[in-house]
Amino acid sequence: MRRACGAAFVVDSSRGIFWFRRDLRLADNPALARALQSHDSLVLVYIDGDREGPHDAGRAWLVRSLESLGADIARRGATLHVLSGAPLAVLSRIAAATGATTVHVSSLHEPDADAADEALAAALGKSGIRMPRSGGRVLTDADQVRTKTDAPYRVFTPFFKAAAPGWTYRPRAAPERIPGAKLPPELADLQSSLAAPEPEWDAGFWTLWTPGQEGALQRLRDFPGRLDDYPEGRDRPALDATSRLSPHLHFGEISPGRILEAARTRRGPGADKFIAELGWREFAYYVLHHWPASTRDNFNPRFDALPWRDDAAGLDAWRRGRTGVPLVDAGMRQLWRTGWMHNRVRMVVASWLTKHMGIHWREGAAWFMHTLVDADVASNALGWQWVAGTGVDAAPYFRIFNPVTQSRKFDPAGAYLRRWLPELAHLDDQAIHAPWEAGVTPKGYPARPVIDLDAGRKAALARLAATKPSGSGD
Repeated sequence: MRRACGAAFVVDSSRGIFWFRRDLRLADNPALARALQSHDSLVLVYIDGDREGPHDAGRAWLVRSLESLGADIARRGATLHVLSGAPLAVLSRIAAATGATTVHVSSLHEPDADAADEALAAALGKSGIRMPRSGGRVLTDADQVRTKTDAPYRVFTPFFKAAAPGWTYRPRAAPERIPGAKLPPELADLQSSLAAPEPEWDAGFWTLWTPGQEGALQRLRDFPGRLDDYPEGRDRPALDATSRLSPHLHFGEISPGRILEAARTRRGPGADKFIAELGWREFAYYVLHHWPASTRDNFNPRFDALPWRDDAAGLDAWRRGRTGVPLVDAGMRQLWRTGWMHNRVRMVVASWLTKHMGIHWREGAAWFMHTLVDADVASNALGWQWVAGTGVDAAPYFRIFNPVTQSRKFDPAGAYLRRWLPELAHLDDQAIHAPWEAGVTPKGYPARPVIDLDAGRKAALARLAATKPSGSGD
């Protein structure tokens, strides 16, 4: 920092630490802007605190996103230091070795993570180290958006009407130069790198995705031209009609404000629909803030009495895309091959697992967290509880998606099915949606669904009837 000394200026050396987490971008990063304004130089770090964790789809994305971020930072004259260890120990050592007195971070807006941040800030504070947090991950102040009775919203539409007018975007250009500080030699043992999954089950991801800020911006540049067709096209899994910005949002490679501004600038029914879908992400974080247990517990306690089925073989068939139901299997194979699944199909595969198969939504949520590149704690929990009928603003439990009807309606020519189910590619446009109804047994594909569609629906309704309404949310 600079201070006046007579007619001259003297530079007071000030060093800070910037800790990247799920804000892997240089533009529109309030925490980074704050850090650059506050210090003459920054130690830029990413801390891998889960080195021994599973090599899931999100981690595969993270490897490439950090490579992209590191290259962006290098072009600006600095270095991103990828380190491993417990954050308190790592940050304390960096501060002691460099004289840094402040650690800058972006808020994650997840109750467990926020609680850990508060504990970490308190621990660092004992050594005289500050840890201010900045926003930028969500558009909504969850404590300010409330009903007329001063309660949190439980239903999306009134939440959206109350929250959306307050959403703003303050653009911040990426810094042209970053005054980065080197890592002292005595901290060399902290240096690490993230390994790609072994075996390379993510190999098929990268024909579809380009992790990093530039990949996110290119997605955003390409999407507005398709907004006019978005309201109808977004439900067609064979079409490239959605933004596919969700993984970029999850890793913070682009801000929600920039996406919002692009849609608002375009305007029209397509833009309005897209902004509402962006609103569902906001609602997911809002619900998580007010009801943090919703990631593991039924929001509606009525369903605590629901007799879920224990079916390991059925769950495995669902995961591998071997249920014998084409739309379900196509979705699960798309997920495994690309790390992503079309949203309409996500609802269908979730309904099949929780309703027809009667398997607990937590099993499906856990698999999605493992296999989705956009796996997001808030949106994942909200989506699964919505489909299962157990959550806030949920679809009624008795709403059970018929996967064959959905397939014929939204993929009438079977293009999506043929792409992911080569065993069925030779079938005509009618038989491909339900081969068993046409008396066809394709080679290499289950002869019949693992659960009969009609029997599965009746069993789901019978499980519902076994519960007794009680508590809030009924």
